[in-house]
Amino acid sequence: MMFEDRGGYSIAEKKAIEELALVDPAVAAAETGVDFDGAGSVFRVPFLGETLSVSFPSGAIVARDGRVSGAAAILTLHYLIYHGEPLRADGWLAYRDMPGARHFASAFEAMAENRIASHFGARAIDFELAARSLGGEPGEVGDLSFLIPVLPRVPLLVVFWPACEEGVGSARVLFMPSAPYYFHSEDLAALGVVAAERLIEADPRTG
Repeated sequence: MMFEDRGGYSIAEKKAIEELALVDPAVAAAETGVDFDGAGSVFRVPFLGETLSVSFPSGAIVARDGRVSGAAAILTLHYLIYHGEPLRADGWLAYRDMPGARHFASAFEAMAENRIASHFGARAIDFELAARSLGGEPGEVGDLSFLIPVLPRVPLLVVFWPACEEGVGSARVLFMPSAPYYFHSEDLAALGVVAAERLIEADPRTG
């Protein structure tokens, strides 16, 4: 989904809405860790520091500032409907370690990790402030890392090595072994890219 023509978003969203209408909302809420308001027939989905309301079965998604569409909408819908296989592994994993991800690994590095490193450069404090604004908590990997709760059961660990006199900076976006249960590889790439975009938007110097 992430690397297709943007015109394909409407098709992907329509298909996801059709699939959402077939799920048992109580089961979906329990499996994904979100709330389902049976009286209002709406899911409440925490997503990168805000709460999205997903109407059931229509699939309409709204945030505090209006209707949600594009990649964020499709990822939210897929989170509620997708079931894959978690990895039998320990610790945090690179995107290339996700099932079927090698085809997208170079694009993911360019569109997510390199963008974070290039944007923040040597500005470690601004990276920290941006991560905290998305609900991030300090991690224990690399020079500076933050655990960002993108979705209730799909956090990302963003590791940042600031640029210095010895060379340019770098960043890595890492996943839990359970991530493939909730998203297929292309959606996981999209998730990382959306998180990178939100981090950049949250930069206190440019946001």
